[in-house]
Amino acid sequence: MENRPTKIAFIILFLVLIVAFARILKPFFIPAFLGLLIVIIFNPIYGLFLRLVGGKRYLASFFTTILVSLCIITPFAIIVGIIMANMNSVIHYISIQLQSGEFSGVVDQANLWVAAKASEYSDWLPSDFNLRAELLVVLASLSKVFYQYSPRVVAATASMISGVFLMVIFMFALFAQGPNIYRTIISLTPLKDEHKDILSEEIRRVISGTFLGMVATAIAQGILIGIGFAIAGISNPVVWGLVAIGVTMIPVVGGPLMYVPAAIGLIITGDVGWGIFILVYGIGLVSMADNFIKPLVMRGAVHVNPLLLALCLVGGGLWLGPVGIIIGPLVGVLLLSMIDIYQREFT
Repeated sequence: MENRPTKIAFIILFLVLIVAFARILKPFFIPAFLGLLIVIIFNPIYGLFLRLVGGKRYLASFFTTILVSLCIITPFAIIVGIIMANMNSVIHYISIQLQSGEFSGVVDQANLWVAAKASEYSDWLPSDFNLRAELLVVLASLSKVFYQYSPRVVAATASMISGVFLMVIFMFALFAQGPNIYRTIISLTPLKDEHKDILSEEIRRVISGTFLGMVATAIAQGILIGIGFAIAGISNPVVWGLVAIGVTMIPVVGGPLMYVPAAIGLIITGDVGWGIFILVYGIGLVSMADNFIKPLVMRGAVHVNPLLLALCLVGGGLWLGPVGIIIGPLVGVLLLSMIDIYQREFT
């Protein structure tokens, strides 16, 4: 490829093939990306299995995929399935309790308080405001929406099952072939070898630090959930704390998946005060622990200011959702590395 037209033709053909290949893979992007995310997080576990089986990549990939599926994917799918299967029953039960059951007295007291304050806030609160009636309208609307969308929920569930199956396949392949793919991508970057080594090391540190941060946060949140459940009188708090350690490995939604159903269960059974306590405790302490523990643990691995790491974690999460918890710190650390390379090479 010595002449310019040949190079241009090659580049155009190369770009066309990349676009076409990306279009072919578009339907599989979400399961592939989620599989990649899980592989990045659990890569140290894969490394452990790789040493245990004597360097046999596919065998180590098989064991790691099975472990991740049993510990993370299966509990998450079961919890979501239970919530979806019982949603209408929960809404119906709460409606009955609001009208004549255990919630009736609480709502009556709240109505008296609202009536006493109605004159003070007459501009936006009507004098005939009835909390019970408003709550029943909301519950009826929720029930109607859930009923209308239940066929779509079934279709979405089938789609989710196929997506999870594809994600597991991608996990198995990426655990085994990920290092080779990574080396190929790095070799294509137009940087000096020493700069490639710097970026590779930073990526490794971010991945390792993110994993350690997630483990430390999950352990802390599991302990906090166990303590909160014990205070609220929920049976088997130690067992639930151990379950929470696995569930809270799921970014963002892991903690709420544990304390929100518990709070709802307490409220439904009449323990309204303890239900509200668990909800406030979960939001104010369990979920917030993620914003403090993870940056502190990651700082030891990536040597970046904890405040900057926290900003990258939160900003990445707001930008890309759970995926951003990985992408945010990675982008921040790589940017700092590029600035360092620029200062050494060009100033």
